[in-house]
Amino acid sequence: MADGRPEHDLLLRGGTTLDPGQGIDGPRDIAFRDGRVSAVAERIEVGTAAEVVDVAGRLVAPGLVDLHGHFYHGGTTSAVHADEACLSSGVTTGLDAGSAGIANYGAMRDYVFPAHRVRLLALLHIGAVGLAHGRTVGGELRDLRLIDAEATAAQIRANPGFLFGVKVRMQRDAVAHWDAREALALARKAADDSDSLLMVHVSGTPIPLPEILELLGEGDVVTHAYNGHTEHMLDGHGMVRPEVLAARERGVVMDVGHAGVHFDIEVTRRVIEQGFPPSTISTDVHFPPPGRITYRMHELIPQLHALGMPLEDAVEASTAAPAAVLGLGDEIGSLAPGMAGDAAVFDLVEGPVSWVDMSGGSVEGELRLDPVLTVLGGEVVWRAA
Repeated sequence: MADGRPEHDLLLRGGTTLDPGQGIDGPRDIAFRDGRVSAVAERIEVGTAAEVVDVAGRLVAPGLVDLHGHFYHGGTTSAVHADEACLSSGVTTGLDAGSAGIANYGAMRDYVFPAHRVRLLALLHIGAVGLAHGRTVGGELRDLRLIDAEATAAQIRANPGFLFGVKVRMQRDAVAHWDAREALALARKAADDSDSLLMVHVSGTPIPLPEILELLGEGDVVTHAYNGHTEHMLDGHGMVRPEVLAARERGVVMDVGHAGVHFDIEVTRRVIEQGFPPSTISTDVHFPPPGRITYRMHELIPQLHALGMPLEDAVEASTAAPAAVLGLGDEIGSLAPGMAGDAAVFDLVEGPVSWVDMSGGSVEGELRLDPVLTVLGGEVVWRAA
């Protein structure tokens, strides 16, 4: 207290910390100062902190990282308000997956995202206006004149720390099958020219999945990887396709991107049984049309646990793993001292719980995570009522 201030601004005391990034699963107190984690120990004295929150009996995790959401609120008809959608789920970092392209991302960067507390990052859609007009013209890549790979790469290079790569939707309602290969090749070029990642939506692809995977390398992301459409991860005998196995060997990231309609429980169960769990868990959060069932991050972690992922692995796929995909593993995704002061506190509730998918599948589990408290930048930004 040499400067007249307590050693810590905030102390989460008495909780069970699950931080796969540090290999911690046990009792730890977590302290924060000046927006960062300042100490982690089995016991930190109460008198050293300006504010103390008792989290005894609760699970403390790093702030969750949602690798696929749509947060350009007001910029597209389906984008959510990030603070409303994320903070009450324990999410402190969200990656917008292509809501905007080169023609309309400026307002997202300069006005919409800075108006939120959640840390918001973005991928540029390979189409110039992203998802702004897709519903009115029957697909955002129905006209390939909307693609300028060189300009897309230039804008990514000009916005380090905000733009992390390129998004393209290989989906029948996004791009005509006769244009799909060209659109994918242009997205690949933009990612390569900007030395950034490429995220490809593969659910409902008009071209074979192996063709898409062939173009992807280390650090690229297959989102909606666990869908149940014709071109999914399993072959005709229910085995994980060799092209999928080869892609993961190359370091391709297999992301959930749930969205309600892009996740099949039975496909996922079989894939996990074969030792192929998701690399990352994400929501594809958006305003869904009537009748669509969507889940948030705190619901997906126990859902994947019920499908066979150890809880620690499911938390890692929601924290340290997506942080590493973004190259931010030294900043977010863990509660190591010196890292961003982001944490999520949950009640770990035992008892029957079930989840469903849009094809009629269901899974029963014995655990759920009920959000209690979210810390962002060392401050409590959300509490359960």
